[in-house]
Amino acid sequence: MPHQARSAPGPRPFIAVTTSEVRAGTAVTPTRHGEPPQLEMALGLKYLHAIEAAGGIPVVVPPLQVDCLDDLLARVDGVCLSGGPDLDPESYGERRHTRTGPTESQLDVFELALAQAADARRLPILAVCRGMQLLNVSRGGTLHQHLPDIVGERITHRQSEVGERPTHWVTLTPTSRLSEILDRRRTKVNSFHHQAIATLGAGLNVTSQASDGTIESVEAFLYAASSVLLLRRLAR
Repeated sequence: MPHQARSAPGPRPFIAVTTSEVRAGTAVTPTRHGEPPQLEMALGLKYLHAIEAAGGIPVVVPPLQVDCLDDLLARVDGVCLSGGPDLDPESYGERRHTRTGPTESQLDVFELALAQAADARRLPILAVCRGMQLLNVSRGGTLHQHLPDIVGERITHRQSEVGERPTHWVTLTPTSRLSEILDRRRTKVNSFHHQAIATLGAGLNVTSQASDGTIESVEAFLYAASSVLLLRRLAR
């Protein structure tokens, strides 16, 4: 199905979108008459369709060598850090929790470097789920490795319902860009994470929280003005 792009003056921006997961060939079901199973990257099409509908052109970025970053970022107008697996806790100086899921070190190294390089260029960044956690770690923050240990289970942050069904409420910070874009103080969200931000990375502000205190969104106040256009378009 085609996705209608919103009209905007000037050329459509290129948005780099990171890989959600790297999957071993043994975890991939072969397609009849398709290629044999091999190490593959995975990314949900909704990220790409949303960016296209907002007027951008998504550019899927696999985990590369970090010396490619300057050439990559010189050619794009923004970055979307997608959702995916848990970050290796070594990236924020902690030992692995027994409930931490499988990690992808190659993905972590590349995406942390990508986030820092995009920040250095002051490129707009939209960070979703794992992407938000990765952005926080790239700025020196830390994560709670298993939320039920911290906030209990009154709210199910890893829902069993389908993704299209919102399951709990979050309260938005009234002065945030997010509250301005959505034009509301509360909103209901779906939820597919068992980790969350513990200590905030440099330059980040909390912009929404669940009723159990879990941080659900952040903004980089130093670069908020440059990021709000991408956020505003995708929120429509």
